[in-house]
Amino acid sequence: MSGLAISLIMPIYNVEKYLKRALESVQTQTFKNFELIIVNDGSTDGSKTIAESFCKKNKNFFLINQENQGPSVARNTGLKVCKGNYIGFMDSDDYLEPEFLELLYNAATENDADIACCNFNIYYPERKLKIYMPFTSFPGIYSKTKALRKLILDLGIHYFVWNKLSRRELFFNNNLKFDKMYFEDISTSPKLFYYADKIVLIGKALYNYTIRDTSILHSMDVIKINDFIKSLGVIRNFLENEKAYKNYNNHIWIYAQRVKLVSYYYILMLHAKEMNFKGFLENINSATKSIDYFSGKFFKPVKSPIVPELICPIKEPRKIIKIKKTRKNK
Repeated sequence: MSGLAISLIMPIYNVEKYLKRALESVQTQTFKNFELIIVNDGSTDGSKTIAESFCKKNKNFFLINQENQGPSVARNTGLKVCKGNYIGFMDSDDYLEPEFLELLYNAATENDADIACCNFNIYYPERKLKIYMPFTSFPGIYSKTKALRKLILDLGIHYFVWNKLSRRELFFNNNLKFDKMYFEDISTSPKLFYYADKIVLIGKALYNYTIRDTSILHSMDVIKINDFIKSLGVIRNFLENEKAYKNYNNHIWIYAQRVKLVSYYYILMLHAKEMNFKGFLENINSATKSIDYFSGKFFKPVKSPIVPELICPIKEPRKIIKIKKTRKNK
């Protein structure tokens, strides 16, 4: 094992408004045996300069610059170079409570757990409002099967990777990396939980998740809706390839109904934003077909790590063609 306890990976992209607060919350952690790997994903604002200034002050902060390729690729870049025995992830517009690393690491090592999860607050920066989001699961130690069932339902244990520390072997012994898609947390966390033997939950809120207008859920478009549905297919495909689907089929089906409701809502918002409902029912039907396929008995798995394709992708709202009327001369 490495002498370095934790690697924390933070992708950044045009977050100069929030980055200083995020980096200060890492800098003031009570736990010191960690490295922070900042992956600048082609920022065009002042984010790179801010990150460089913190790296000069902190010998355990490291900056990697790359062309813009999205958060999943940035996280994979961090994974390639990290050295810690446990690996965590942080979004660059969020911030940590001072004991985040210490309490998660102690919970993991004292219980010989492969994954440690903490609770979190939702933070609204414009109103400076912080809301506690309690687990519906009791804090404690969970087996893989029990924890993964809760994770699939996204109740009590959530898909986010940023409120967790995971043993590095879960990634490297199983060749795990983030799929190049939106909602990569949903497609990755179940794999980590499947390969884990023991998961420990902490009830204390140690992570502050920032809600802003440019976050994924506040800027849903056709690509993101399709990737959200596709993430369900990734989970199903993985469990099928591991010959483990029968242990989780009921939970997949229940979660699929939630995916439907969320997808229907964002399809409605997509068309309402364009003030154009041509193709709305077709998109609802497409979402239903893809979700039913990913959660039904006719699903045909593909070899991992290939991401299964949607059988009926959501399409952009049809453009309304305005016909200009011309007056005929009498």
